[in-house]
Amino acid sequence: MKPFRFCFGRKNPRGGFSLVEATFSIGLLSFGFLTLAPLLALGLKMARQARDDQATAQIAQTLTEEAQQGTLASGTVYLDFQGNTTSSAQAAYSAQSTFLPVAGSASLTQVMLRVMPLGAPDRVRIYAVVFQVQP
Repeated sequence: MKPFRFCFGRKNPRGGFSLVEATFSIGLLSFGFLTLAPLLALGLKMARQARDDQATAQIAQTLTEEAQQGTLASGTVYLDFQGNTTSSAQAAYSAQSTFLPVAGSASLTQVMLRVMPLGAPDRVRIYAVVFQVQP
């Protein structure tokens, strides 16, 4: 960059950036942004996966507590982002529960929970819990 000098005549040219310098710096900045763009996409994907993992674990914990209390029925339940039961049209997650008796014990029951974010069947989480049935 040329130094900026105040002059009252046309003897010395004014300082500033030339067109070549401005074009070069804009090209360098755009190249830097283009190399960082894939990192933004990767960060968004990882944030979505972390949110889904946290939500599925919370849903599984809530459904496990309901199963221990005896208020959970076998079948599919549709849930929203907060884990509240909702219709299938407004759901963000689906949870399928299956009750199985434990072999050799009359008082133990195994619950298999299959929690899946809707629209992402490859990210299914399966939880299995064994608990004692309250008489």
